[in-house]
Amino acid sequence: MKDIMIKNKQQIENIKKSGTYLTQLLHILYKKAKAGISLIELEFVAEHYMKTNNIKWAFKEYQWFPANLCLSVNDCVVHGIPDEYVLKNGDILKIDCWINYKWGITDSAITVVIWGEAANPLGYELAKTTKKSLDEAIKHIWPGKALYEYSHRVYQTITTAGFSVLWKLTGHGVGNKVHEGPHIYNTPNPEMKRIFFQPGMVLAFEPITAVSSTDFVSRPGNDWNLYCKGKDFWAQWEYTILITDDGYEILSWITEDLL
Repeated sequence: MKDIMIKNKQQIENIKKSGTYLTQLLHILYKKAKAGISLIELEFVAEHYMKTNNIKWAFKEYQWFPANLCLSVNDCVVHGIPDEYVLKNGDILKIDCWINYKWGITDSAITVVIWGEAANPLGYELAKTTKKSLDEAIKHIWPGKALYEYSHRVYQTITTAGFSVLWKLTGHGVGNKVHEGPHIYNTPNPEMKRIFFQPGMVLAFEPITAVSSTDFVSRPGNDWNLYCKGKDFWAQWEYTILITDDGYEILSWITEDLL
């Protein structure tokens, strides 16, 4: 595909540094995401971190998005704009963030169940399964291999556990821009059989799942926030990964089991 970008050595160095910052920021946000804090306060934490480290946001003002973070709660699927909502025990929060370091862009996300499994057993199990689907699927990344194997593994893990995948939402290329080709489906889409991993690709892998919904809707007054069509919980986990000559390297992530 002509829109797939193979990164050179300098670009990869900048993207790696970007990933180091993003990983650190995700850990900070994870520790702050507790009952009693508002979404806009988490946004201020990210803003302060970026200013302190003299780094740039990548998503703020992208297509007029107004914030550094996408903070999506409960049935809000993606692109949640931080507002005055105060987190409470049992909420399922998705934190999605991008960082731009010398035009090296990384993109990662985590799901936090406020107060853990005891407060929301179903949301907790969904989040845990979503992370597992990503961790298992990336084991099948190898130069020359079709992306289909990754997509198939994600879908298989999620559906075997009795959950659903949001069919229209995908991972993507990243690194020089916020969104690059290819689309990386979390379903066994035939298009994935025609795209092959190549060294120098930088890709954002992000399973996006729900308890039962497979589609999303928008609501009047906000074109960014998207919601599960069935009004159920959803989850997301995302790594930025570099394809190498002998496999892959995760550049931004929280791989630890936080759940």
